[in-house]
Amino acid sequence: MKIFKSNKSLIRWRSSQNSTSVGFVPTMGALHPGHISLIEKSIHKCDITIVSIFINQLQFAPNEDFKRYPKNIQKDINLLKDYNVDAVFIPQHNQMYDQDFSCVISETKLSKKLEGKSRPDFFDGVTTIVCKLFNLTQPQYVFFGLKDIQQLYIIKKIIHDLNYSIKIIACPTIRESNGLAMSSRNQYLTALEKKEAAIIYQILKLGRKLIADQKKPVAIIKEEIKKKLLKNNFTVEYLSIANLNDFEEIKKYQKRQTIISVAVLYKNVRLIDNIIV
Repeated sequence: MKIFKSNKSLIRWRSSQNSTSVGFVPTMGALHPGHISLIEKSIHKCDITIVSIFINQLQFAPNEDFKRYPKNIQKDINLLKDYNVDAVFIPQHNQMYDQDFSCVISETKLSKKLEGKSRPDFFDGVTTIVCKLFNLTQPQYVFFGLKDIQQLYIIKKIIHDLNYSIKIIACPTIRESNGLAMSSRNQYLTALEKKEAAIIYQILKLGRKLIADQKKPVAIIKEEIKKKLLKNNFTVEYLSIANLNDFEEIKKYQKRQTIISVAVLYKNVRLIDNIIV
């Protein structure tokens, strides 16, 4: 496995690879089975798989957890070696953003809702770093998880609008045995807290059933979901029942796919999850 820490070394190696089937998995490290599921899909589909590890400061607001975000680079490297990843890119901040850096890539529609409304700095940081990484790795395929479904749709839009010759592969959310969506931030929780937080998924499944049954108005279902979250000691940052394609809130039932999305705080840890109806 090749390990690159500079843009120049990655570009030099990538230009020497003639494969037309390069898969790319961008991560912020603290790898868990959710990341591994993306990597395995890339290895299965592509001749070459590149993984990046970079905690992107641009997507963190000043009051967020950038400085304490989980990190264990050597453990991540050892794990990637076990899976026979071809290359891992681990740049320092100054490789991605030099002192004169002043350009940001913005998506102006999808990114203004849900996560983007709750975290105004977030998606500009995501889209900017992803575009930079696309330019450096030159993949044909990229792999993103459905847990961060709004992010996935925004990256899909960026690929389309900016004419990248890349196909995005959406991969299922990987969950703990109790249903808790896997996330690097789960490391902040104790074993008991993870067990307690798993009820988020149970509440989402109940919401999915209520939407599918269409026996109650959407607004009533939304209120019932919120009450259950509050009853279980979650602080609700947002709760959305929306059209999947554009994340516009729905007020009545529709034939198109619907997504229930939630962001909550639990023990001062921010958790997100979603379920598609």
